Amino acid sequence: MTRNKNNISNKNYSLLLVFLIIDLFLIYFLKYKNQSLTLSDFNLAAIGNAANLIFYILMILGLSIILKGKSYYIDIKLFNLVFIINQLSIAACYATTIINLPFDKFYYMTQGGNRLFTGFIFTFYQFTFFVLLFLVWLNILKVKNLILLRAILNTGWLMLLLLIFSFIFIIISEHNLDSDGRKRSVNSIAIVLGAAVWSDNKPSPTLAARVDKSLELYDKGIVSSVFLTGGNAPGELSESEVALNYIRSKKKMTENIFIETKTTSTTDQIKFIKSELLSNRKAKNVVVVSDSYHLVRTKEISDFHNIKINVVASGLPLSFEKALYFKVRESIALIIFWFFAL
Repeated sequence: MTRNKNNISNKNYSLLLVFLIIDLFLIYFLKYKNQSLTLSDFNLAAIGNAANLIFYILMILGLSIILKGKSYYIDIKLFNLVFIINQLSIAACYATTIINLPFDKFYYMTQGGNRLFTGFIFTFYQFTFFVLLFLVWLNILKVKNLILLRAILNTGWLMLLLLIFSFIFIIISEHNLDSDGRKRSVNSIAIVLGAAVWSDNKPSPTLAARVDKSLELYDKGIVSSVFLTGGNAPGELSESEVALNYIRSKKKMTENIFIETKTTSTTDQIKFIKSELLSNRKAKNVVVVSDSYHLVRTKEISDFHNIKINVVASGLPLSFEKALYFKVRESIALIIFWFFAL
């Protein structure tokens, strides 16, 4: 069966270039919209923003090589098919930000269905973009057989490399996080990030360890108050209410313990810190308490919002298997944040 292969024309190249520039701008716009920010807050030095730009430059460079080269040909029908799927997926990404999704009654691994669905749509967009990118460069490398399959497999390898990079980034970064919140401050608040609640509204060991660390900071006078954060899954008390009950069960005074019950993600909690504590000058210093591997992404999100937070790790001991599991899961979450600010 003969495939229809043609060199990219100047007209088609110009049209593709316009689409790619619009797509890059739209991705940046959606990232800042996802964080309730505007493009006036844009920072190219952010890891995710730089990565977005690099991959789009590689796409434009590859298309330019095909356009200028006399011996480079591309399967136009295949390229157009994947490109159309990619454009539909980025349109779907935009749609998830402007319509009310119906999946929030569903929870998986403490994440609401809307957030999971949105993450899947954005990830599918990135997957199709990488496939498109490999189609271009495999053509440049004169690969002809099973090119779509090769592009899909290479995309899988690239995503694995990104996961490994994120995992190593977390391991290196978490060792430098535990010294920021040790100084006394007159108006310093410990922010306990929510974690899983077990059956009968009992705090998971992760949540209990975070609360215990915040109480330690409070007892030592490092912070003057403690803020418990975290909403709830259906049928449960909120994470912050469970944390407060845990404190009460330890016969601790709660006059300087406060809760919020609306946030459902780390992003929500950073937004809360920014809008309710730092912007209103309720706190001069914020000390965020969580697990060390989680604090890496927390710092990335706060940097994206251009706010300064101090962090202290809970110090919960984990077995090798659990540590590996949590860090792999956190690595995936960090990649999704870098690329889409979700």
